[in-house]
Amino acid sequence: MNSQITLLEELSLNAWPGHHTLLYDGWLLRFSEGYTSRANSVNPLYPGSITGLEDKIKEYEDFYTSKSLPAIFKLTPASFPSNLEETLASDG
Repeated sequence: MNSQITLLEELSLNAWPGHHTLLYDGWLLRFSEGYTSRANSVNPLYPGSITGLEDKIKEYEDFYTSKSLPAIFKLTPASFPSNLEETLASDG
């Protein structure tokens, strides 16, 4: 089931591309100068190798801040890691 969700995410991301896209440690970061949340979001599609989830989240938040954009995380049941939603919620 998760592989189907990931495939649908890949297809939808390709159908609505961001102006700039960066694949970094399994997560897709998209930037489109703030036009829509979908095109300006972190998409945690694949497991990464960076340990320390809070540090990874902070790094991505800082990256979006440097572009004057909010860090928006697009979550699905297939997002990696499985505790990402809880970690984001606990961090506010």
